[in-house]
Amino acid sequence: MTGEAVAAAIATKHDQLLTALRGLSDDQLLAPSRLPDWNRLTVVCHIRFGAEAIDRLVTAALAGEAALFYPGGRAEQRPATLVPSPGEAPQDVVESLATTSAALDATLATVTDWSTMSREPDGIVDLGAMTIARLAILRLTEVEVHGADMNLGLDAWSDTFVGSALSMRLERLALRLSNKPVPDHRARGSWLLRATDGAAWLVTAGDEVTSRPVQPGDQADGVIEATRRDLLALLLGRPFEATVSYDGEFARAFKEAFPGP
Repeated sequence: MTGEAVAAAIATKHDQLLTALRGLSDDQLLAPSRLPDWNRLTVVCHIRFGAEAIDRLVTAALAGEAALFYPGGRAEQRPATLVPSPGEAPQDVVESLATTSAALDATLATVTDWSTMSREPDGIVDLGAMTIARLAILRLTEVEVHGADMNLGLDAWSDTFVGSALSMRLERLALRLSNKPVPDHRARGSWLLRATDGAAWLVTAGDEVTSRPVQPGDQADGVIEATRRDLLALLLGRPFEATVSYDGEFARAFKEAFPGP
């Protein structure tokens, strides 16, 4: 999946979100989302900041500079990103999302080398260093998943999203990041995740985590089989569209080992 294809999918989802949101009243924007304790406006605030943050990271990467998703520190800054600014009306937040999203779309349109690496300040790990292509996939994940969370009729995930995000999410299971603490009582063992419409991966959790494409002769303690879309939903903690098959008693322990995105 090319960076250009991901950027085009982001721009399309931005347009879909804004069309849906601009048709809502203030009361509708303040209605509950599908996320516990988050209304639609909370989600809009969240994805608005995400556009600003990914734009900052991509811009810095293109300039060869270090940057952070949360420059003020995740714990300190994140709560304020989930609410409107003082005096900001719900419709103002929507229009601000339009501005930040358009700025990110414009920045992504300038990218010629999607393998350019982002960089964080020395001694600080938040998202971790990654290519601009992967930063774009993070943004596509945010708008596709949260678009569905807002219950606006945008539940369908694009093929571009599923195709680009699934392998990245599987690979990132093996990364230890400061913002993704390891569960204290993580199940230990191995799982074969088999896509009915694609490839298969072997994920092993012990003292370390490994995640790689399946090789001939691989064995696992449990097997999970589903469409690529629903394997991605499993990793992201979102509802399935079809049946997910768990083969072996240990298979369902996957979510104990990897509880969320």
